Amino acid sequence: MKGFIYNAEGLSLPIEFAPGIPFKFECDENECGKRVVIEGVVVEVDSDEFTRVLEETVRESPDFKKIREITARRYVFRGKVNGRDVELPVESFEDFARRFLDEVLVLKG
Repeated sequence: MKGFIYNAEGLSLPIEFAPGIPFKFECDENECGKRVVIEGVVVEVDSDEFTRVLEETVRESPDFKKIREITARRYVFRGKVNGRDVELPVESFEDFARRFLDEVLVLKG
């Protein structure tokens, strides 16, 4: 499955993951503007847990307020980003696309 992990060193990064399976992702300075190493696991959580992690992310980095619009609140990353323990919101590409498709359909209606 592919998705976005939000606020990994201040970035929204595309990752490949299987819920519950540990992974490692590396992005070099050329690709990301800085070196980012992500190690951990994406887990499926309930909406309340996702919202808690999302709000902590926004408190830490207000630039991510836009992610409050996520409707499919299912996945959280738990692990390390550049050696720092984190919990971060994750959105699958499918859910991301659906969110914007719904907005387009509303605008046309």
